[in-house]
This record gives sequence, structure tokens and C-alpha cells, in this order.
Amino acid sequence: TRLRLRFAAELGVLVALTTLFLLLAPDSWRNTVVYISLSLVMLGYIGFTATETQTSIWGPPISPEFDRVRHCAINMTLLTLPVVIVFLIFGIMARYWQLWWFKDAVPMFSFNFFITLCLYLPWALLQQTLFQFYLLGRLRALLPFASVFLLSFLNGIMYGLVHLPNPWVTAVTMIGGIFWSYSYHCDRYVSPLAVSHAVLGATFYYWVYGRDLIGEFK
Repeated sequence: TRLRLRFAAELGVLVALTTLFLLLAPDSWRNTVVYISLSLVMLGYIGFTATETQTSIWGPPISPEFDRVRHCAINMTLLTLPVVIVFLIFGIMARYWQLWWFKDAVPMFSFNFFITLCLYLPWALLQQTLFQFYLLGRLRALLPFASVFLLSFLNGIMYGLVHLPNPWVTAVTMIGGIFWSYSYHCDRYVSPLAVSHAVLGATFYYWVYGRDLIGEFK
């Protein structure tokens, strides 16, 4: 249909531009301000086409909103809490044993950590909207006979790839992206995903990676 052809053209242009940016953009462009600016531009387009996306792709939710929120929140808690505990244990042990990349690691709990956690939430909400409501929706329209697992896998892979060239962040975000995509496809709710994303992102960078995002931004 015309709608699918248009969606395919959209994704083709988006993939091409993203690939060119990742391969050719100078290091001076690879910063938080540029990433947020590009995401806001894309978010504006998503908002402009939101009604069409909702009616033509997603349709009305099957379950009541309260049930969807509760189900999504429970699943995200079960996903996030064990990983955070693993990150915590790893961070403590790595600092105790002074692993080589932790020689200059930042404290696990600091003022900057909690600021990052708060600032991460709107950034995670923006990303989840881009990749779940928009991108996962487009994949769903283009692959109508694909299973939820396949759609979630493809969306998670694409979510991870935009974090290149960092292999560790790419791998972690691929795994998270698959679970978040599956959750959104089932419950159609973004907020619990954003909370999970923010908590995992902040704890990964500060506890596992030993990096101070706020300090680097300054």
C-alpha cells in the first residue's frame, strides 16, 4: 500500500542519515547537545504524525490503561532491579580489586550521580518515544506477519547500533532495547520503560563504567 511505501521510504532515509552520521561525523559533533538537538527534531516529526501512527499502526489498546500501566511497571521492575543489583555488586568488587579501568573511577554515589539520574529520565523518555512508538510502529507496519519477538529483536538491534562506536554501551543497549520493545508492544506504555532506562543507564555509567557524565559534560 501507499502507506507502507511511505513508511519504508521514511526508514530508508532515517537509516541512511544515521549511518552517514555515525561513519562520517567528526568527533566535535559527537556530543550531548548535538544528540539532543537531532532527537528533538525527530520528536517534532513524530508529534506531527502521531495521530496517523496511533490510528493506522497501533490502534486502540486491548486492555484498560490501569492494567497496562500496572503490568508494564511490574515487568520493568522485575527486569531492572536484578540488573541494578548486579551492577552494584560489580562496582563494589571492581573498586575493591582496583581493576585497570577503575583506577580513576568516580564514586558510586555522589551528587553528580543523582543529578544524572534525574536528567536521564527525560532523555530516556525521548529515546523510548522515538524507538518504541515511532520505529517499532513502523517495523510493525512494514512486517505485519512478523512475531512480537522478531519485531522486538530487530528494534533492539537498531537501538543498540545507534550507540556505536562504543562496543560495551552498544551491547548493553541492544539487550535492553529488545526487552523494552517487547514490553511496549504488549502494554503500549512508555513511562515505565523510561524509568527503567534512566536507572540502568545511570548505574551502568557510574557503577560499571566508572564515568561521571555530568563531570564530562562540563
